[in-house]
Amino acid sequence: MHGSGNNFVIIDSRLVDNANRDYREIANDSNCDQVIVVTNSNVADCFMHIYNADGSKVETCGNAARCVGYLIMLEKSTEYATIELMNERILECFKTELGVLKDPVAVNIGNPHMIFFVNSIEKIPLLNLAPQLETHILFPKKTNVSITQIDKSGEINLQVWERGTGITASCGSAACAAFVASVLRGYITAQQTSVNFLGGNLSIEWKDNVFMTGDVEFIQ
Repeated sequence: MHGSGNNFVIIDSRLVDNANRDYREIANDSNCDQVIVVTNSNVADCFMHIYNADGSKVETCGNAARCVGYLIMLEKSTEYATIELMNERILECFKTELGVLKDPVAVNIGNPHMIFFVNSIEKIPLLNLAPQLETHILFPKKTNVSITQIDKSGEINLQVWERGTGITASCGSAACAAFVASVLRGYITAQQTSVNFLGGNLSIEWKDNVFMTGDVEFIQ
């Protein structure tokens, strides 16, 4: 089984004891990245042991957890599973349909951002999808989630889910992160563009540093 290109041999030891198996030999014979052994857990749906190709054990692997979580969900006919890890952490796995949300860009601009590029931000149910993405295992301190639409003029239309807050009318760091991601992906070649939110517009420029310009007003 593989998750995003990581190949695993997954052994279910909940019913049969495989304690004496040579996992290094299994990994070498199958040319997999890791051997995953699933055992019983008193606090979760299962316990996941992870063996590298050299036989050493590691605490966690995100792609392996997704694969095991998927198998448990198939077994239980549900869309939720829990996995206990060697470091006593409990992983929660959810099944969700992301639709056109694929291939995000991760940008750290002083805080973490997950940037998705879409054809139309109006068609994406960010309110439903973002809570699970915010707490993705790759972001131990959570992340901001943005959906980005670039129009024909090269301007960016942006909707943002801010970690710990939810959807907001604007987000300056997300505007900077979205512009940087757009340039890195080759979608924008200019050094400056306008980033448009429901709450207003920001001008973002990236030369050696990233500069943000926008209005401020007192609230009466």
